[in-house]
Amino acid sequence: MRAKPPARIDVDKSTQIDVRCQIHQLSFSPHTDSKGIMDLIRFLSPKNVILVHGEKPKMASLKERIESDLRIPCYYPANNESQCIESTQYIKAEASKSFLQSSLSPNFKFLKTISRADTGFILNERAESCIQVCDDRVAEGAVIMQKDQHPKIVHQNELMDILEAENHKVQVAYCCPVCVPNEPKNVALSPGEDMHAVLDKRSLLHLLYTKLSNDFQDVTIQNDGDRLQIESLTVSPCPKEKCPHRRHVNPVSTSEAVNFCCTWSMEDEKLAWRVISIMKNLELKTSAHLELKKCSDEGS
Repeated sequence: MRAKPPARIDVDKSTQIDVRCQIHQLSFSPHTDSKGIMDLIRFLSPKNVILVHGEKPKMASLKERIESDLRIPCYYPANNESQCIESTQYIKAEASKSFLQSSLSPNFKFLKTISRADTGFILNERAESCIQVCDDRVAEGAVIMQKDQHPKIVHQNELMDILEAENHKVQVAYCCPVCVPNEPKNVALSPGEDMHAVLDKRSLLHLLYTKLSNDFQDVTIQNDGDRLQIESLTVSPCPKEKCPHRRHVNPVSTSEAVNFCCTWSMEDEKLAWRVISIMKNLELKTSAHLELKKCSDEGS
């Protein structure tokens, strides 16, 4: 951008200099601008481009320029997001026993669907609920190419042993409060006995399982009685009075909180916070509370 230069500069009280040069404003940064990136990509002519740093709107705009001007596929995945790129090179490789076994393991998912008799389905007609079973098998591995050896595909668990490296896995933890109505007055407690112990943490876990199953019909939720498993996310009642993963919560007057410890891997970050956001807005009512409400209704 060209700026209008001043006609004269005062050096001191007695000295003035006429400005005869042209002044231009240039962008200077340790990071190259979009033009520099485009010139670099044009010079290298890669088959694919992945943008890994920058503001999302600007990366989206640059992606469009790269694909429209240079005709090169471009991606800008978010943090912890995997990006699959089709390979144009094919090689023959052996597969390890562990990798083959991992691809044979079933990965069942049960989805609730509504069957329609024909395309002329009427909304007010009764629909039959069905269970659709999907078997999406995903085998994760790596191709090992060593000098004077045939390429080999190994399981990801074998890779760390081959590289003689330690496997680091990032786990995230959060102790989530779930509201439970205050203890029914007609339930007799022994001295020193806690109301939530009487109501049984397993029954609370089962109620949580039922409510989450209705909201997450696209994923498989397992309940073994002590914890819920949703992909890598584990949800279990927290037995600690002071959990390091718990934030301070002020229970409302009509209910108090039962805490559930949630742990998950980074690849399920979005799923975990979706589950936690639903848990925070739940109010679990056990059979003891329902029995109390039933007695109150009958009394009235």
